[in-house]
Amino acid sequence: MKITAVKCNKCNDTIFSRAHHDFHYCTCGATFIDGGFDYVRFGYAPEAGKPEMVEIEVDATKSELYSDWNHRTNKYGVIKGAI
Repeated sequence: MKITAVKCNKCNDTIFSRAHHDFHYCTCGATFIDGGFDYVRFGYAPEAGKPEMVEIEVDATKSELYSDWNHRTNKYGVIKGAI
């Protein structure tokens, strides 16, 4: 499934939101994303610079991603390092 994500310029993590209220930070905390499949909202620390929006392929269904967030399993949501 294709998902909109953002790539942090500081730690190179690529992060995405799995559900409407999944406010998710990268590892270094300089970039966040929120909104799941309803909308994409992101922010960043000025010293990190504006993150790049990317479209990634995740090997999971919408239901699996929501369940991952809802049950706090956290198998998905952060891809460490550059894509």
